[in-house]
Amino acid sequence: MANIIRRGPFSELMNMRNEMDRLLGDTFRLFDQKLVDGRFGLNPSMDVYETPEEVVANIDLPGVKKEDIKINIVNNEVSVSGEVTRENKVENGTYFLQERSSGKFYRSFTVNTPIDTDKVKATFKDGVLELKLPKAEQAKPKEIQIDE
Repeated sequence: MANIIRRGPFSELMNMRNEMDRLLGDTFRLFDQKLVDGRFGLNPSMDVYETPEEVVANIDLPGVKKEDIKINIVNNEVSVSGEVTRENKVENGTYFLQERSSGKFYRSFTVNTPIDTDKVKATFKDGVLELKLPKAEQAKPKEIQIDE
């Protein structure tokens, strides 16, 4: 006895549309986010973690000079921006592969705790920008003793 599978007339088209949405979803989501931000450009990778004393961000900026990096903190939103420039000239040759990006970059993130902006430290070594954002005193955890 054969099994009968019922299909609607447009099921294959809907399957194809769902697959295209899945494949292109990330691309359009990133594009839409850049439209919302009003910024186009490179989006460097970063890691952000928190300790009891501070928030630390490590941002990959290979090929960037430290004097080309701008760091701003406004209302606990940290933003890092600048520009990557690459020399695209080759004497006596022609590129057959060129993957390294150049142009403006911008990254921002919001810290969920007040930051002591007077004590922020930024270091740049081996293409990695490290931001150490100390928590303000009122944001640091305090242990309370119970009176008898």
